Amino acid sequence: MFKLTVISGPNRGTSYAVTEGDISVGRQTGNTIVLQSGKVSKRHCVFTTAGGEVTVKDLGSSNGTFVNGALTKLRKLKPGDRVSIGEFVIELVDATVKKPAAAPAVAGLGNSFQFQNAANPGQSGIASPGISLNTVTPSNQPPADLKGRALWFFENKFMPVFYGLNLKHEWKIICLTGFGIFVVGNLLVSVYPLLESSRQTVIQETQRRARFIAKEIADRNSSFLAAKMETKTDIGLAETDKDVKQAFLLDLDNRIIAPAAKMNQYFAAGSEAAVAVRAKNAFREGREIGFAQEADDSTVVAVEPVKVMNPALGRNVIVAMALVALDTSLATPDPGTLGIVYAETLIFTSLIAGFILLILYKLTLKPFQVLNEDLDKALKGDISQVTHDFKLEELNPLWEIINSAIQRIPKTGGASAGGGDSMQSLASSIDEFLGPMKTLGNISKNGVLVFDSEQKIVYLNSMMEEITGIRSDGALGHGISEVARDQSMAAFTADILGRTPVGGEGLSEDYDFSGISYKIHTVAFGVTGQSAKCLAMVAIKAEG
Repeated sequence: MFKLTVISGPNRGTSYAVTEGDISVGRQTGNTIVLQSGKVSKRHCVFTTAGGEVTVKDLGSSNGTFVNGALTKLRKLKPGDRVSIGEFVIELVDATVKKPAAAPAVAGLGNSFQFQNAANPGQSGIASPGISLNTVTPSNQPPADLKGRALWFFENKFMPVFYGLNLKHEWKIICLTGFGIFVVGNLLVSVYPLLESSRQTVIQETQRRARFIAKEIADRNSSFLAAKMETKTDIGLAETDKDVKQAFLLDLDNRIIAPAAKMNQYFAAGSEAAVAVRAKNAFREGREIGFAQEADDSTVVAVEPVKVMNPALGRNVIVAMALVALDTSLATPDPGTLGIVYAETLIFTSLIAGFILLILYKLTLKPFQVLNEDLDKALKGDISQVTHDFKLEELNPLWEIINSAIQRIPKTGGASAGGGDSMQSLASSIDEFLGPMKTLGNISKNGVLVFDSEQKIVYLNSMMEEITGIRSDGALGHGISEVARDQSMAAFTADILGRTPVGGEGLSEDYDFSGISYKIHTVAFGVTGQSAKCLAMVAIKAEG
C-alpha cells in the first residue's frame, strides 16, 4: 500500500492514501488532490495505480510535472520518488514500511545520529564546535542479522568519531592523516613479515650448517674417544672458519676435550654454555640425536652426540658431544640496513598512496565544481537544470532536489537582459506583479491577459477567455502565437507588446475580436531602460 505525502509547499505534511485507479491533482475543485496555487494548473497531473504499480502522467500543465527534478510526461514511480507540482513536492511513500524515528540530521551526515548537548542533556540538535560529541544516541536499534548488526555498529558507533573530527578539521586533513596511518600500517604488516621471513630462512640455513660442522667433529673424534686417546682429538678446520664463534668437543660434564689449547677446562660461561648444559641433560635422559637452536639474537648453536661401543651393554652410548656456535649477524641485515629498507619502502609507498589520494580528492571535488558552475548558470537563466554526468550514486538525491528547486525559481528574463541577472533581480520577478494582476482580473469585467518577461502567458481571466477564445488550461506557459485563434491577433499582440515602454504609461490601440471592437491597453512593469519583468494587456469593449 502506498500513500502520497506533501513534503514541501503550503500543504506540507498532508498525506493521501493511494488506491487502485486514478488520483487527479490540480487547483480546481473536483480533483482528488486540490493544490491552491497559481503555478498549479486546473488539472495538472494524474497518479494511476494498477497492479501494485504507480505512474504519474502530466495533463498538459503550464508549468510541467517533474519527477526527481526531471521534466516528465509519463513515468512509473517507485517509493521515495518525489514529484514537483508548482511549489509543491509530493513523495510516494510505501505505507507498509515502518520508518524509525529519525534524529535531527547533521549537515552532510544524513539522519542516523543525534548529538546531545553536554551543557543541556535534554536539548539535542545539529552538532557544532560548542556541542559535545561524547554522547551519541543511535536513531534505531541494531538489526538481528550479523551483517546488518556489523553495518549498524560501524555507522552508529565507529563513524561518529570521524564525523566529529570533520566538524573541527578539514576533510583533506582527515584524509591525509588516514592515508598516513595506512602507509605506516602497510609498512608494518607487509615489510616486517618479509624481513622476518628472510631472517628465519637465514637462521634455518645457519642451523643446518652448524649441525653439519658439529657432526664432522663428532665423526672425526669418535674413534679416538673409543680408544681413550683424548690427546689426539681435534676440531679440524672449524677453528679457522670466520663464521664459527666457538667449536668444542665436550664430555658429558662440560669439560673441554678439544681443542688442545683449552683441554680440561670447563665450558660454563655464556649462552652457548647454557645450550651445552641443556644438551647434556637431554642426552643423559635418553636423547639420541643432535639439534640446533638460537642461543641469542646473533648466535646459532648446534650440538651433536659422539657415540662409542660399550661392550658391557652391547650397544653404542653417548660419551661426548660436539658443539659449534655460528655467528648469524654476518648473514642477517643489521639495524642500519633495516632502516634503509624501511625508509625506501616508506618513500615509495607514500608516493603511490599520495598519487591515489590526489586522484580520489580530485574525483570527489569535480562533481561539486561542476555543480557550482551549473548552479550559477541556472540562476542566471542560461540553463534549466544542473548536469548530472558524474556517476556518484550517493549524491543523486542532492542533484534531484537542486533540479526540483531550480524549476520552482521564477524566471527573470536574464537572457534578454544580457545574462547577468543577480539574486536581487530574482526578487523583482513576475511573482511581485502576478498576484495583484490576478486580483484585478477576478474583479474586472474587462479582459485581462498577463505575460512574463519572455512574453509567455502566465494568467488570463475568464472574460479574456471569452473575448479571445483562448483557454487558460492550454495557454499558460506558451507564447501568444502558439495559442491564438488567428495569426492577426498573434501579430498584433507581439507588435504592441514589443512597443510598450518599460516603466511608462503604456500604449492603447483598437482591435476587433470577432467583429466586436475593443480598446487594447498594454503596460510593461519594470525599471526604465531594462527588460520588462511583467507585461499586462487589458481589453475594454468599445462603447456604442
